[in-house]
Amino acid sequence: MQLLLIRHAQSANNLLAASDPGNYADRRVSDPGITDLGVQQAAALGAWIGGVSPRPTRLYCSPMKRTIQTATPVADALDLPLEVEDFLYERPGPLDGFGATQKPARGSSLSDLAAITDRAQFPESVTEQGWYSGDVETPQQVAERALDIADWIRRAHSEEDCVAMVIHGAIGALVLFAIICPERLQLMADCPMGSEPWWFGLDNTSTSMISLLPGGGVEVHWINRVDHLVSAGLVTGASAIPTVNALTR
Repeated sequence: MQLLLIRHAQSANNLLAASDPGNYADRRVSDPGITDLGVQQAAALGAWIGGVSPRPTRLYCSPMKRTIQTATPVADALDLPLEVEDFLYERPGPLDGFGATQKPARGSSLSDLAAITDRAQFPESVTEQGWYSGDVETPQQVAERALDIADWIRRAHSEEDCVAMVIHGAIGALVLFAIICPERLQLMADCPMGSEPWWFGLDNTSTSMISLLPGGGVEVHWINRVDHLVSAGLVTGASAIPTVNALTR
């Protein structure tokens, strides 16, 4: 089985954090869409993915606007349904506020999310009232969720599948750890959120390809590949080089 893990395109919150970090806590939104640059990144991803081998046979994303918007040109290029799963959300869940003022949000309504693309297929948990009913996720809870996602990838798919997932930077990095070196996640309980001593850096629309072998083995082909952005003139230099050993944040 192959896993092609993709981070979403640049979101409005990503842009705000980079351009106006002093006002990030006050101006961020719980479920941002992608920016004009993000639209270009997603289009470049869609143009690239039609030639990737092996070709994805399943396509998933989280119930957040930025992943659905990023995955739409991918679904169009592959002519696949977009399967939305409510457990693929970014950690620590959708939030109103930030830092000391943060509290859980419900997430966007079904009608708002369904308006993005008619390829999206939603679970019953995504309703007009939103889809998230939990608290702010703790480091231990997100570590357990990453391990559960890794188990679901193996359990719910055949050896012949190539599973593409458009998700997020933080949970995406943790899913990679859950697959490649799950013992690292046992350290999560002792780390304040965002202060882990290790990380996989995942750029917007970066791709990571891993083979999940019978018996539990893995083969890493690449992590954080962004050459589709290079071809589109959207990134240059060292950030275009994929890595398989980015273990410090």
